[in-house]
Amino acid sequence: MEILVHTASNTVFVGDVVLRRILVWTGMVLAGCAPAASQQSENRALLDRYCVACHNEKSATAGLTLDKMNLEKTGEAAAVWEKVVHKLRTHSMPPAGRPRPDAPSYSSLINHLETELDRAAAAKPNPGRPTIHRLNRAEYTNAIRDLLAIDIDAESLLPIDEVDQGFDNMGDALSVTPVLLERYMSAARMIGRLAVGEPKSRPLSEKYELSKFLTQDDRMSDDLPFGSRGGIAIRHSFPADGEYTIRVFLQRNSRDYIRGLAEPHPLDFRLDGERIKLLTVGGGDELKGEPGPMFSQAGKIGDPASETYEHGGAEERLVVRFAAKAGQRLVAVTFLNKNAVPEGVFQPPLTQFQLVQ
Repeated sequence: MEILVHTASNTVFVGDVVLRRILVWTGMVLAGCAPAASQQSENRALLDRYCVACHNEKSATAGLTLDKMNLEKTGEAAAVWEKVVHKLRTHSMPPAGRPRPDAPSYSSLINHLETELDRAAAAKPNPGRPTIHRLNRAEYTNAIRDLLAIDIDAESLLPIDEVDQGFDNMGDALSVTPVLLERYMSAARMIGRLAVGEPKSRPLSEKYELSKFLTQDDRMSDDLPFGSRGGIAIRHSFPADGEYTIRVFLQRNSRDYIRGLAEPHPLDFRLDGERIKLLTVGGGDELKGEPGPMFSQAGKIGDPASETYEHGGAEERLVVRFAAKAGQRLVAVTFLNKNAVPEGVFQPPLTQFQLVQ
Protein backbone atom coordinates (compact mmCIF):
# COMPACT_ATOMS: atom_id res chain seq x y z
CA MET A 1 0.00 0.00 0.00
CA GLU A 2 1.27 3.47 -0.85
CA ILE A 3 0.41 6.69 0.96
CA LEU A 4 0.59 9.99 -0.89
CA VAL A 5 1.52 13.20 0.87
CA HIS A 6 0.82 16.33 -1.24
CA THR A 7 3.01 19.37 -0.68
CA ALA A 8 3.28 22.65 -2.45
CA SER A 9 6.27 21.64 -4.56
CA ASN A 10 6.06 17.93 -5.21
CA THR A 11 4.59 14.59 -4.22
CA VAL A 12 6.47 12.26 -1.81
CA PHE A 13 5.82 8.54 -1.46
CA VAL A 14 6.12 7.77 2.29
CA GLY A 15 6.68 4.07 1.60
CA ASP A 16 9.77 4.83 -0.47
CA VAL A 17 11.22 7.04 2.28
CA VAL A 18 10.82 4.33 4.93
CA LEU A 19 12.38 1.73 2.65
CA ARG A 20 15.41 3.94 1.97
CA ARG A 21 15.94 4.51 5.69
CA ILE A 22 15.81 0.78 6.42
CA LEU A 23 18.37 0.14 3.70
CA VAL A 24 20.67 2.85 5.10
CA TRP A 25 20.46 1.44 8.66
CA THR A 26 21.08 -2.09 7.44
CA GLY A 27 24.12 -0.92 5.54
CA MET A 28 25.46 0.81 8.65
CA VAL A 29 25.02 -2.33 10.76
CA LEU A 30 26.67 -4.52 8.15
CA ALA A 31 29.51 -2.04 7.83
CA GLY A 32 30.03 -2.15 11.63
CA CYS A 33 30.00 -5.93 11.75
CA ALA A 34 32.41 -6.34 8.86
CA PRO A 35 35.53 -5.09 10.72
CA ALA A 36 34.69 -7.28 13.77
CA ALA A 37 34.21 -10.34 11.62
CA SER A 38 37.39 -9.53 9.74
CA GLN A 39 39.31 -9.11 13.00
CA GLN A 40 38.12 -12.47 14.32
CA SER A 41 39.11 -14.08 11.04
CA GLU A 42 42.59 -12.58 11.27
CA ASN A 43 42.99 -13.78 14.89
CA ARG A 44 41.88 -17.26 13.89
CA ALA A 45 44.34 -17.29 11.03
CA LEU A 46 47.06 -16.09 13.42
CA LEU A 47 46.44 -19.00 15.76
CA ASP A 48 46.28 -21.50 12.92
CA ARG A 49 49.56 -20.24 11.46
CA TYR A 50 51.70 -19.91 14.58
CA CYS A 51 50.09 -22.10 17.29
CA VAL A 52 47.99 -24.94 15.90
CA ALA A 53 50.98 -26.64 14.29
CA CYS A 54 52.00 -27.85 17.77
CA HIS A 55 48.82 -27.44 19.80
CA ASN A 56 46.37 -29.61 17.90
CA GLU A 57 44.39 -32.71 18.79
CA LYS A 58 47.00 -34.95 17.22
CA SER A 59 50.16 -33.47 18.75
CA ALA A 60 48.61 -31.95 21.92
CA THR A 61 51.92 -30.40 22.94
CA ALA A 62 51.89 -29.61 26.68
CA GLY A 63 48.34 -31.00 26.78
CA LEU A 64 47.01 -27.95 24.92
CA THR A 65 44.80 -28.13 21.80
CA LEU A 66 43.77 -24.92 20.03
CA ASP A 67 42.57 -26.16 16.65
CA LYS A 68 39.01 -26.75 17.87
CA MET A 69 38.87 -23.85 20.36
CA ASN A 70 36.27 -21.16 19.63
CA LEU A 71 37.68 -17.63 19.71
CA GLU A 72 34.17 -16.20 19.90
CA LYS A 73 33.33 -18.12 23.11
CA THR A 74 36.43 -17.77 25.25
CA GLY A 75 34.33 -17.88 28.41
CA GLU A 76 33.65 -21.59 27.86
CA ALA A 77 37.35 -22.35 28.35
CA ALA A 78 38.50 -19.31 30.31
CA ALA A 79 41.28 -21.16 32.15
CA VAL A 80 42.87 -22.26 28.86
CA TRP A 81 42.68 -18.83 27.26
CA GLU A 82 44.12 -17.20 30.41
CA LYS A 83 47.20 -19.38 29.97
CA VAL A 84 47.39 -18.44 26.28
CA VAL A 85 47.25 -14.73 27.16
CA HIS A 86 50.03 -15.17 29.72
CA LYS A 87 52.25 -16.94 27.17
CA LEU A 88 51.58 -14.28 24.53
CA ARG A 89 52.24 -11.35 26.88
CA THR A 90 55.59 -12.79 27.94
CA HIS A 91 56.40 -13.65 24.31
CA SER A 92 57.27 -17.17 25.41
CA MET A 93 55.10 -18.59 22.64
CA PRO A 94 55.76 -19.36 19.88
CA PRO A 95 59.06 -20.67 21.27
CA ALA A 96 62.41 -19.20 20.29
CA GLY A 97 63.57 -20.37 16.89
CA ARG A 98 60.05 -20.74 15.52
CA PRO A 99 58.25 -18.20 13.29
CA ARG A 100 56.59 -15.46 15.30
CA PRO A 101 53.97 -12.80 14.47
CA ASP A 102 54.87 -9.13 14.48
CA ALA A 103 54.14 -6.83 17.44
CA PRO A 104 50.79 -5.48 16.12
CA SER A 105 49.55 -9.03 15.59
CA TYR A 106 50.57 -9.95 19.16
CA SER A 107 48.70 -6.93 20.55
CA SER A 108 45.61 -7.56 18.42
CA LEU A 109 45.23 -11.16 19.57
CA ILE A 110 45.96 -10.32 23.20
CA ASN A 111 43.45 -7.46 23.26
CA HIS A 112 40.78 -9.62 21.67
CA LEU A 113 41.27 -12.46 24.15
CA GLU A 114 41.36 -10.17 27.19
CA THR A 115 38.26 -8.29 26.05
CA GLU A 116 36.32 -11.50 25.52
CA LEU A 117 37.50 -12.95 28.83
CA ASP A 118 36.49 -9.80 30.70
CA ARG A 119 33.09 -9.80 29.03
CA ALA A 120 32.51 -13.44 29.93
CA ALA A 121 33.63 -12.87 33.54
CA ALA A 122 31.28 -9.90 33.90
CA ALA A 123 28.37 -11.90 32.49
CA LYS A 124 28.97 -14.89 34.79
CA PRO A 125 31.10 -13.89 37.80
CA ASN A 126 33.02 -16.73 39.37
CA PRO A 127 33.92 -15.97 43.00
CA GLY A 128 35.89 -19.20 43.27
CA ARG A 129 35.60 -21.97 45.79
CA PRO A 130 34.58 -21.02 49.34
CA THR A 131 37.31 -21.21 51.94
CA ILE A 132 37.24 -24.31 54.13
CA HIS A 133 35.69 -22.99 57.33
CA ARG A 134 36.74 -24.68 60.53
CA LEU A 135 34.78 -24.10 63.72
CA ASN A 136 36.03 -21.45 66.09
CA ARG A 137 36.08 -22.10 69.83
CA ALA A 138 32.52 -20.92 70.47
CA GLU A 139 31.13 -22.90 67.53
CA TYR A 140 33.11 -25.98 68.59
CA THR A 141 31.73 -25.74 72.13
CA ASN A 142 28.16 -25.44 70.86
CA ALA A 143 28.60 -28.34 68.43
CA ILE A 144 29.90 -30.66 71.19
CA ARG A 145 27.04 -29.63 73.46
CA ASP A 146 24.39 -30.23 70.77
CA LEU A 147 25.84 -33.56 69.59
CA LEU A 148 27.01 -35.14 72.85
CA ALA A 149 25.26 -33.13 75.60
CA ILE A 150 28.64 -32.27 77.09
CA ASP A 151 29.67 -28.77 78.14
CA ILE A 152 33.40 -28.18 77.68
CA ASP A 153 35.69 -25.29 78.47
CA ALA A 154 37.06 -24.56 75.00
CA GLU A 155 39.15 -21.64 76.27
CA SER A 156 41.30 -24.04 78.28
CA LEU A 157 41.43 -26.68 75.53
CA LEU A 158 42.06 -24.58 72.39
CA PRO A 159 44.14 -21.47 71.62
CA ILE A 160 42.50 -18.15 70.84
CA ASP A 161 41.04 -17.77 67.33
CA GLU A 162 42.41 -15.35 64.77
CA VAL A 163 40.37 -12.18 64.19
CA ASP A 164 39.63 -10.58 60.82
CA GLN A 165 37.90 -7.17 60.74
CA GLY A 166 36.69 -7.70 64.29
CA PHE A 167 35.17 -11.15 63.67
CA ASP A 168 36.55 -14.50 64.83
CA ASN A 169 34.39 -16.62 62.51
CA MET A 170 35.85 -15.58 59.15
CA GLY A 171 36.92 -18.60 57.09
CA ASP A 172 39.90 -16.77 55.57
CA ALA A 173 41.31 -16.02 59.03
CA LEU A 174 40.66 -19.38 60.71
CA SER A 175 43.80 -21.19 59.67
CA VAL A 176 44.77 -24.69 60.80
CA THR A 177 48.35 -24.88 62.01
CA PRO A 178 50.08 -28.10 63.15
CA VAL A 179 49.98 -26.91 66.76
CA LEU A 180 46.27 -26.12 66.53
CA LEU A 181 45.59 -29.53 65.00
CA GLU A 182 47.37 -31.19 67.92
CA ARG A 183 45.24 -29.23 70.38
CA TYR A 184 42.07 -30.27 68.55
CA MET A 185 43.19 -33.91 68.67
CA SER A 186 43.91 -33.63 72.38
CA ALA A 187 40.50 -32.05 72.99
CA ALA A 188 38.83 -34.78 70.93
CA ARG A 189 40.47 -37.52 73.02
CA MET A 190 39.26 -35.91 76.23
CA ILE A 191 35.74 -35.35 74.86
CA GLY A 192 35.64 -38.94 73.60
CA ARG A 193 36.43 -40.24 77.09
CA LEU A 194 33.71 -38.04 78.56
CA ALA A 195 31.14 -39.17 76.00
CA VAL A 196 31.92 -42.90 76.02
CA GLY A 197 33.04 -43.29 79.61
CA GLU A 198 35.78 -45.40 81.16
CA PRO A 199 34.39 -48.28 83.22
CA LYS A 200 37.90 -49.43 84.17
CA SER A 201 39.23 -46.01 85.12
CA ARG A 202 40.88 -45.50 88.50
CA PRO A 203 39.29 -43.34 91.21
CA LEU A 204 40.23 -39.72 90.82
CA SER A 205 39.36 -36.40 92.39
CA GLU A 206 38.74 -32.94 91.01
CA LYS A 207 38.76 -29.70 92.95
CA TYR A 208 36.49 -26.71 92.36
CA GLU A 209 37.48 -23.59 94.25
CA LEU A 210 35.89 -20.17 94.83
CA SER A 211 37.86 -16.99 95.40
CA LYS A 212 38.26 -16.04 99.05
CA PHE A 213 37.40 -12.47 98.05
CA LEU A 214 33.96 -13.48 96.75
CA THR A 215 31.11 -12.20 98.91
CA GLN A 216 28.51 -14.98 99.26
CA ASP A 217 25.51 -13.25 100.78
CA ASP A 218 22.87 -14.23 98.21
CA ARG A 219 21.97 -16.72 95.49
CA MET A 220 25.14 -17.09 93.44
CA SER A 221 23.94 -18.78 90.25
CA ASP A 222 20.84 -19.63 88.24
CA ASP A 223 21.81 -23.27 88.71
CA LEU A 224 21.39 -22.95 92.49
CA PRO A 225 17.92 -23.27 94.09
CA PHE A 226 15.86 -20.28 95.15
CA GLY A 227 16.28 -19.44 98.81
CA SER A 228 19.96 -20.36 98.78
CA ARG A 229 22.96 -18.34 99.90
CA GLY A 230 26.51 -18.66 98.64
CA GLY A 231 27.97 -21.94 97.48
CA ILE A 232 28.78 -23.23 94.03
CA ALA A 233 27.13 -25.12 91.14
CA ILE A 234 29.33 -27.00 88.69
CA ARG A 235 28.72 -29.35 85.76
CA HIS A 236 30.88 -32.38 86.41
CA SER A 237 31.39 -35.27 84.00
CA PHE A 238 31.11 -38.64 85.73
CA PRO A 239 33.14 -41.27 83.82
CA ALA A 240 30.94 -44.25 84.76
CA ASP A 241 27.94 -45.36 86.79
CA GLY A 242 28.97 -45.67 90.42
CA GLU A 243 29.22 -44.08 93.84
CA TYR A 244 30.93 -40.75 94.29
CA THR A 245 31.88 -38.54 97.22
CA ILE A 246 31.62 -34.79 97.71
CA ARG A 247 33.77 -33.15 100.35
CA VAL A 248 33.36 -29.48 101.26
CA PHE A 249 36.07 -27.15 102.55
CA LEU A 250 34.92 -23.87 104.05
CA GLN A 251 36.30 -20.38 103.73
CA ARG A 252 39.02 -19.42 106.20
CA ASN A 253 40.70 -16.25 107.36
CA SER A 254 44.39 -15.43 107.36
CA ARG A 255 44.98 -17.43 110.59
CA ASP A 256 43.32 -20.54 109.12
CA TYR A 257 40.13 -20.18 111.21
CA ILE A 258 36.92 -21.26 109.48
CA ARG A 259 34.66 -18.25 109.25
CA GLY A 260 31.09 -18.01 110.57
CA LEU A 261 30.89 -21.04 112.86
CA ALA A 262 29.25 -19.20 115.74
CA GLU A 263 25.76 -20.07 114.42
CA PRO A 264 24.39 -23.23 112.75
CA HIS A 265 24.05 -23.10 108.96
CA PRO A 266 22.13 -25.73 106.92
CA LEU A 267 24.29 -26.90 103.98
CA ASP A 268 22.34 -28.27 101.02
CA PHE A 269 23.82 -30.88 98.61
CA ARG A 270 22.03 -31.38 95.25
CA LEU A 271 22.50 -33.50 92.12
CA ASP A 272 20.67 -32.33 88.97
CA GLY A 273 18.48 -30.12 91.16
CA GLU A 274 17.44 -32.92 93.52
CA ARG A 275 18.53 -32.79 97.17
CA ILE A 276 20.75 -35.67 98.17
CA LYS A 277 21.76 -34.50 101.66
CA LEU A 278 21.19 -31.64 104.11
CA LEU A 279 23.88 -31.15 106.77
CA THR A 280 24.41 -28.52 109.44
CA VAL A 281 27.71 -26.80 110.08
CA GLY A 282 28.55 -24.47 112.98
CA GLY A 283 26.92 -23.78 116.32
CA GLY A 284 27.96 -27.18 117.76
CA ASP A 285 28.90 -28.29 121.27
CA GLU A 286 32.55 -27.74 120.40
CA LEU A 287 32.00 -23.97 120.61
CA LYS A 288 30.53 -23.92 124.13
CA GLY A 289 33.90 -22.94 125.50
CA GLU A 290 36.03 -19.98 124.51
CA PRO A 291 36.01 -19.61 120.68
CA GLY A 292 38.88 -18.29 118.63
CA PRO A 293 39.06 -14.59 117.75
CA MET A 294 36.89 -13.23 114.95
CA PHE A 295 39.75 -11.38 113.29
CA SER A 296 43.51 -11.83 113.26
CA GLN A 297 44.71 -11.42 116.83
CA ALA A 298 47.96 -13.30 117.27
CA GLY A 299 47.92 -12.97 121.04
CA LYS A 300 44.53 -14.61 121.56
CA ILE A 301 43.32 -18.17 120.98
CA GLY A 302 40.29 -20.21 122.06
CA ASP A 303 40.12 -23.35 124.19
CA PRO A 304 41.42 -26.63 122.65
CA ALA A 305 37.99 -27.93 121.57
CA SER A 306 37.11 -24.68 119.81
CA GLU A 307 40.53 -24.41 118.20
CA THR A 308 40.28 -27.94 116.80
CA TYR A 309 36.75 -27.36 115.52
CA GLU A 310 37.51 -23.98 113.92
CA HIS A 311 40.75 -25.17 112.34
CA GLY A 312 39.17 -27.99 110.35
CA GLY A 313 37.10 -30.13 112.67
CA ALA A 314 33.88 -28.60 111.31
CA GLU A 315 34.75 -29.87 107.82
CA GLU A 316 35.24 -33.51 108.80
CA ARG A 317 31.52 -34.21 108.68
CA LEU A 318 30.90 -32.35 105.43
CA VAL A 319 31.26 -35.48 103.32
CA VAL A 320 28.39 -36.88 101.23
CA ARG A 321 28.41 -40.17 99.33
CA PHE A 322 25.88 -40.65 96.53
CA ALA A 323 25.21 -42.71 93.39
CA ALA A 324 25.41 -41.10 89.95
CA LYS A 325 24.99 -42.21 86.35
CA ALA A 326 27.76 -41.70 83.81
CA GLY A 327 27.67 -38.42 81.94
CA GLN A 328 27.55 -34.77 82.79
CA ARG A 329 25.62 -33.88 85.92
CA LEU A 330 24.89 -30.65 87.78
CA VAL A 331 26.35 -30.74 91.29
CA ALA A 332 25.39 -27.94 93.69
CA VAL A 333 26.41 -27.16 97.27
CA THR A 334 24.90 -24.12 98.98
CA PHE A 335 23.68 -22.76 102.29
CA LEU A 336 19.99 -22.23 102.91
CA ASN A 337 19.17 -18.55 103.17
CA LYS A 338 18.05 -17.18 106.50
CA ASN A 339 14.44 -16.03 106.63
CA ALA A 340 14.82 -14.16 109.90
CA VAL A 341 17.38 -11.83 111.47
CA PRO A 342 17.99 -11.95 115.24
CA GLU A 343 17.07 -8.87 117.25
CA GLY A 344 19.77 -6.49 118.28
CA VAL A 345 21.99 -3.84 116.81
CA PHE A 346 22.21 -4.10 113.04
CA GLN A 347 25.63 -5.30 111.98
CA PRO A 348 26.96 -3.83 108.70
CA PRO A 349 28.37 -6.28 106.16
CA LEU A 350 32.03 -7.16 106.50
CA THR A 351 34.55 -5.31 104.39
CA GLN A 352 36.76 -7.15 101.96
CA PHE A 353 39.70 -6.68 104.33
CA GLN A 354 37.71 -8.21 107.20
CA LEU A 355 36.65 -11.16 105.05
CA VAL A 356 40.23 -12.41 104.76
CA GLN A 357 41.37 -11.59 108.28
